[in-house]
Amino acid sequence: MRVPLLPRLKAHGVATILERLKSEAPSPKDNIDRLTEYSAWKTSAPSGGTRADSAAVNIAAELRKIAQKAGFPNSKTQAARAKFDQDAAIYLAQLKDLQTGEALRDDVWAFMTTVLAPDIVVWRFTDKNRERTARFSGGVRNSFQRLWVRGTFLDRGEGHAQRWELLTQLTEDAMVQIFERASIGGNPPLAIAIAEGWLSTVAKVGRGPMEGVMRSAIKILRVKNQIIDLGYLTPGELENVILNTFETATRAFVKTVKSEHET
Repeated sequence: MRVPLLPRLKAHGVATILERLKSEAPSPKDNIDRLTEYSAWKTSAPSGGTRADSAAVNIAAELRKIAQKAGFPNSKTQAARAKFDQDAAIYLAQLKDLQTGEALRDDVWAFMTTVLAPDIVVWRFTDKNRERTARFSGGVRNSFQRLWVRGTFLDRGEGHAQRWELLTQLTEDAMVQIFERASIGGNPPLAIAIAEGWLSTVAKVGRGPMEGVMRSAIKILRVKNQIIDLGYLTPGELENVILNTFETATRAFVKTVKSEHET
């Protein structure tokens, strides 16, 4: 089986196209037209598979359908955007065309967002300047790449009765705390263990205090991870470390809140 080589877009191409988008809003043009319009900036691996521009076009088309079901382009509520994130992450995680090394390349995702679906990106995010650029450039903040990573890491497995529960239950802040920390987001066993720890903790204390608890827990875990690579612990050992850390963070958060109310 030959690997489908998806189209890529380098940093210069991203910058050039985004400069153009400053003066004209991205429109839902036919993706074939977009491939032609930006062909001068499109690259792909020179060997090792078969060029698969059509696969990228199909992925973008399906993402647009998912966005439309969530409310794109008219509904700009947080709920609509969260719905898109969840459904798109599940779709991308199961896609065979992305179960190769191609999905690990930032420039593949840069092409997807900047050339094939910039209108979805602008709908999903209202970031300006540097933050907006990050949503198009490849990396942990890329609009679609971040969802593929979440879906891939937080998949409990095809036979699990609650396969996608972590994706649907974790808040955006919790996702950011896990996946925008290189030492954590780049370590699948650690990432999913923290997500499971978050879910267990929210069942005990509710969602109200979880943003503060999660941030405190992540700080503690990052320090521990510098002392010992938590990803190399056995599943049982890692679960105990995570749950103990969340308990410590919860107690610290409650103590802080109580102290603030007393002053």
